[in-house]
Amino acid sequence: MPELPEVETVRSGLAERMVGEVLESVEVRHPGVLEGCTARDLAGLAGSRVAAVERRAKYLLIRLGDGDRRSTLVVHLGMTGQLTWKAADEPTTDVFKRLVSGYRKSVGAHGVDSHTHLVAKSESGGSLLFRDPRRFGRVLLLGAVADESCPRLSRLGPDAWRADPAAMASILLARCGRRSVKAVLLDQTVLAGIGNIYADESCFAAKIRPDRILSGVSRARLAVLARSIDRVLDKGVRNAGTSFRDFVGSDGEEGSNQEDLFVYGRAGLPCRVCRTRLRVATVAQRTTVWCPRCQT
Repeated sequence: MPELPEVETVRSGLAERMVGEVLESVEVRHPGVLEGCTARDLAGLAGSRVAAVERRAKYLLIRLGDGDRRSTLVVHLGMTGQLTWKAADEPTTDVFKRLVSGYRKSVGAHGVDSHTHLVAKSESGGSLLFRDPRRFGRVLLLGAVADESCPRLSRLGPDAWRADPAAMASILLARCGRRSVKAVLLDQTVLAGIGNIYADESCFAAKIRPDRILSGVSRARLAVLARSIDRVLDKGVRNAGTSFRDFVGSDGEEGSNQEDLFVYGRAGLPCRVCRTRLRVATVAQRTTVWCPRCQT
């Protein structure tokens, strides 16, 4: 599932290419991806100008219009969602990569296919395409109201990227209870944006076992963890996200962060720091990898 760095990668790409575009039409090809709105509601966005593309944790917020005619298109990519922009003069490709799951991932700027559930065309001839083979992603529409009116957004904790380390450590300490470090990091009401990949990588960077009970971790080590989270997320953004399976940026290209991971997806392999064999277990109901020597 795309996490904060992946969603931020899509956001920055769309912001660069979409802002200022005026929507000519919005076609919903599979209404099952809509939540709290209808295909007719989205069709009514025709004539709206894209004012900004923002991110809230793992959600993309496409701000449309101005004055009294303002709305926000909210997109959650789910597990396999891809949100791409194709300019009018940009060639498309029909190249796919076959995944272990059996699904196919598009490579490069792709045209409309059976897994494309929303197509928003602009007056310039560009197209915003939402493609999601497993259909776990969701599209919502907010009117000219505060984001907190959306239940999905209102329950999110503070954004995990570029947060003040001291404040983040205090939040972790206050919300820890008797849960493991990883369980707290995955809790979107505590810190928003971290998923399985970056939880494991942050724990490794902080030299803390992900199954440690967080209430037993000292404030000093929590401060180290807070700084590690920021560095790990920042590296993920700089590497344009992690592309193990479905993730691609707004231009259809893969990220490179998968080449720079220390523990996630490397169970049984030697640690890149001490060469000890990495261990794997289920923590917080998620497959979790750590180094028994580097992390205590």
